[in-house]
Amino acid sequence: MNPLLELHNAGQSVWLDYIRRSLMSSGQLKSLIDNDGLRGMTSNPTIFQKAIAGSNEYDDALRTVLSQNPHAEAKELYEALMFDDVRSAADVLRPVYDNSGGADGFVSIEVSPQLAYNTEGTIAEVRRYWNTVNRPNVMVKIPATPQGIPAIEQMIAEGVNINITLMFSMEHYEAVANAYLRGIARCKNPERVASVASVFVSRIDSLADKQLETLGSQEAKKLLGTLAIANTKMIYQRFKEIFYGKQFETFRKRSVRVQRPLWASTGTKNPAYSDVLYVESLAGKDTVNTIPPATLNAFRDHGTVHSAAVESGLDEAKAQLKEAQKLGISLRSITDELQREGVTAFIKSFDELMNVLKDKRRAMDTEHIDRQTFALGSLHSKVTQRLDVWEKEKFGERLWRKDYTLWSDGPAPEITDRLGWLHLPETDYELLNDLAAFANEIRNEGFTHVVLLGMGGSSLAPDMFQQTFGNAPGYPRLIVLDSTHPAAVESVRAKIDLKKTLFVVSSKSGTTIEPNSFYNYFWNLTGKELPAPGKNFIAITDPGTPLEKLAHERKFRRVFRATPDVGGRYSALTAFGIVPAALIGMNVHRLLDQAWTLTEASAFCVGAHSNPGLLLGAALGELTKAGKDKVTFITSPSLAAFPAWLEQLIAESTGKDGKGIVPVAEEPLLSAEKYGSDRFFAYLRLEGDANGESDAHVRTLESAGQPVVRIRMEEPYDIGQEIFRWEMAVASAGAALGIHPFNQPDVELAKKLARSAMKNNGNTSENSVEEFSTGDVKKLHSAAAQWSASARPGDYFSIQAYIAPTGQSHAVVQSLRKELSVKTNLAVTFGYGPRFLHSTGQLHKGGPNTGLFLQIVDEPANEVPVPETDYSFRQLIHAQAIGDYLAMKQRNRRVLRVNLGADTAAGLAILAEALR
Repeated sequence: MNPLLELHNAGQSVWLDYIRRSLMSSGQLKSLIDNDGLRGMTSNPTIFQKAIAGSNEYDDALRTVLSQNPHAEAKELYEALMFDDVRSAADVLRPVYDNSGGADGFVSIEVSPQLAYNTEGTIAEVRRYWNTVNRPNVMVKIPATPQGIPAIEQMIAEGVNINITLMFSMEHYEAVANAYLRGIARCKNPERVASVASVFVSRIDSLADKQLETLGSQEAKKLLGTLAIANTKMIYQRFKEIFYGKQFETFRKRSVRVQRPLWASTGTKNPAYSDVLYVESLAGKDTVNTIPPATLNAFRDHGTVHSAAVESGLDEAKAQLKEAQKLGISLRSITDELQREGVTAFIKSFDELMNVLKDKRRAMDTEHIDRQTFALGSLHSKVTQRLDVWEKEKFGERLWRKDYTLWSDGPAPEITDRLGWLHLPETDYELLNDLAAFANEIRNEGFTHVVLLGMGGSSLAPDMFQQTFGNAPGYPRLIVLDSTHPAAVESVRAKIDLKKTLFVVSSKSGTTIEPNSFYNYFWNLTGKELPAPGKNFIAITDPGTPLEKLAHERKFRRVFRATPDVGGRYSALTAFGIVPAALIGMNVHRLLDQAWTLTEASAFCVGAHSNPGLLLGAALGELTKAGKDKVTFITSPSLAAFPAWLEQLIAESTGKDGKGIVPVAEEPLLSAEKYGSDRFFAYLRLEGDANGESDAHVRTLESAGQPVVRIRMEEPYDIGQEIFRWEMAVASAGAALGIHPFNQPDVELAKKLARSAMKNNGNTSENSVEEFSTGDVKKLHSAAAQWSASARPGDYFSIQAYIAPTGQSHAVVQSLRKELSVKTNLAVTFGYGPRFLHSTGQLHKGGPNTGLFLQIVDEPANEVPVPETDYSFRQLIHAQAIGDYLAMKQRNRRVLRVNLGADTAAGLAILAEALR
């Protein structure tokens, strides 16, 4: 049986914490009612704001309002749109209201949070909202502030349905319940009134857990993730005492309804906890749970209903609350702070909504420019057909429900447990205040550098953020170390003062050899400089990994747990991306705001033809199937680093089963005739940047008939939108291509062969390693000529450099790329090893056999031992290059391996001449 229906049988009404126009117009609200037993919904101004900002869903309605009142202010526009949405939702829910005798089927709407501390203003606004919406199954929200309590009483007395919000503590609850009782006593027809008292749950754990982790004792650790539920269970017991005791007995005889407790904020914020924790733990009679879409889908999929769960374990709950008090954790202080913060957050969201409406109104007076436009020529019809199919199959809705059948006939690992990125912009919002405080702490202590020790998904987004935004004044500069070349490691050491450097050990599994080796090296050095080196280290990892254990054992300054149901290449908006971003002073709130806007533009109730993520995904998939599988990025100068992050997302997601999209980043611009017919160009354009050369180049490409997608960005923080757009696009393109986009089946092969090479000190009998040296120019020229002559139309070259990344080597390789492209009309990609192994390596071995791979190695001058191990960085990078070479040979790839010798610069010059 559907677990959501089981909740109803247990006496709990499920409401949806979400409202927007397409939810009703698409029929999905009715579907939730019919199939999942949905009994009501609550409005969310933040969702409303993102829906308006990120889509054109409300544009026609706004034009209508403005045609009737050209001088309408932002608040008038908001009310006109919201009143229509609430009426529409109330009408869809009206059968529930009627069939329940007025006990359920409600839609909540909230008045301006700016009135939270204004009793008379709240009363006047509630009256106006109630009369204007004019539906019996509407509830108006009033916050449980001291000034809100008398407004609650007055509105109940006037017969208005009220949803009391921002309740956290027993004191808040008792004040609200007593206000309801006083209001009912004064009401002429109290049996017609309905009210819910919304207790916010998970946010208590967010704040309490922080204090418990600071204490760090075993007693404190036992209380992690328990106090919010314990507090809620005690409130429920008080509810029963009030409404099923003598105090309410007279009203019960008159059929007056109890004021039901409503559990709000029941989405899990801590990735270490179950995503359905606050639903499973709080089922009970006469309760409501207003659930965000992500948690609703999760509970439908794997939730378990424990009847009367909210009444179980009461002795344990009391003991937990008592122990917390004994430890100095003041629940009263926490809940009062949360209420104040809640009001502030609601006001901020409301102000942002007003600003969005002002921007929308101004845009109505000017020419509309679509942020994403396509010039696809004859392939436009194929993309349209794909979108038609997705519309019919309800692709978007099923994607948000984590329906594995979009990619696989049966349940498969790394599908449903790798789709957590869909909700990151919203769920990560809870972490931002703590992140900002931590970043200020690091800045104020005078740290000059942050060195991120990572690889692949844990390093690419932070590197892109540093290159795009830089570090804000006063904040440390971020250096990303993701090369195991001894010279690269030593170069980082030479740039920093160990005492003023914060090291970020970043690894999803906590077992990746590269970050672990970097950690050993810098821990050893820092330990020689500082008596307590842990103060200069933090970890970012999934819950329960060996890295988390190590961090606690060695007393790291902090451990940030990442969201476990997000794969590395989708992790830019998890702790792996936003912690380093905060440390360099980025406005992470703004980044997530922008991402959230695109999330709502691509929401589950948005049709395929209007969904920006699916639009791009359909184009990527269909153009690849038509042979245009080299997605080539052209960017404004300020966005030059972004495609390096996109490379991993695209290549690792789609390069498998002999299929794949080849991302081409940082390729020098060529004349239009030098591009083959296998290209699809993506132009990422930032308004106000130096775009002249790129604009002219893209116009030439379009004139030549090359397919192009233009994506316009108004400010750098729109990168948040692009992160989400491309994540959804790549996931959906995978469905079009018939591949599973969230696994990486061919990555392990190179790692296995590298480990074998490490054991045998670089010698292996599995296959011979054919290597050409720049010391034998004649032989090198012959091998290079033979290798390049094997190229065919539709192939691509990939330069894989296991050398230290330097400006000089990069310039040489870029020149070489251009010469190869001009000579062959083929795309040329480039990556430093072993970094690219965690980025494009999956495509190289699992994608189509269309690559010609040039592996470049050198002879590092120094070994640079890795402390606490039996190997050096020289041995490590040598083994990684051999492992990758052998892996590609096993997959019958065309590989040319060239050893530059000890003089890397001279060797590169000789190699470049050979390839000419």
